[in-house]
Amino acid sequence: MGILQRVEGFLEHLFEAPAGRLGASLQPVSLAKRIERAMDTNKSFGDVGVIVPNQYVLHLNPTDFASFESYRAALEDDLAHGVLTRARHERYTLVARPRVHLNADRGIRRGDIRIAARVVDEAGERRHREPSAPVTSDTVVLSTREDAAPDSARRAYLLVATQGQDPVQFDLGGPLITIGRASDNDVIVDDPMVSRHHCQLKLQHGAYGFVDLGSRNGSMVNGQPVQEVALGPGDVIQVGSTTIEFGIHG
Repeated sequence: MGILQRVEGFLEHLFEAPAGRLGASLQPVSLAKRIERAMDTNKSFGDVGVIVPNQYVLHLNPTDFASFESYRAALEDDLAHGVLTRARHERYTLVARPRVHLNADRGIRRGDIRIAARVVDEAGERRHREPSAPVTSDTVVLSTREDAAPDSARRAYLLVATQGQDPVQFDLGGPLITIGRASDNDVIVDDPMVSRHHCQLKLQHGAYGFVDLGSRNGSMVNGQPVQEVALGPGDVIQVGSTTIEFGIHG
């Protein structure tokens, strides 16, 4: 551990731990701030820019952990989305979708937070050299599984544009592509009118079909409300304020 991290740890212990010992419960904002610090203190520099961890495991005293347990999954997802938001703002590089996990640890004192931050791939394996591009737009596209797919599916792509932003191209090929605001989607859309898990594209018999996943505001394809429909080149999907054009490379 470097001298700066030791100093930071001492200051955190000095100013934050007493609140826990006095009985004040941790708040989600405290977790978010500690993740931001871990992101900054664990960043590295590579050919693609500033690389930051995308996996954060927060070790909490069991009493503090219990206060979050009833909504832990939603909180972990919100904290992961916060990592994405900050990466966009700071132009940091994420090698895969961020994940945040809360763990109960009897070795942690009440009010303390210990974070293990790592750069890992989609399978959870530690990464050392990262080829991915920096996060710079309101839409984040993360790599999908490289399953076998027919040539037409491998040539399929999406052009995703939110509220007048420049379109982001996403090449398809995987059997299932999920779209929404939550950080576990393949295409993550920063649009408040889009549900956390809004819709998906499913590969069947060599072609993609669109399925709305019971979203709050619904979906349209070519201006018509739809629940499920086959897609063809040039079809335009509308979810919230986001347009998604389906195409196939020639």
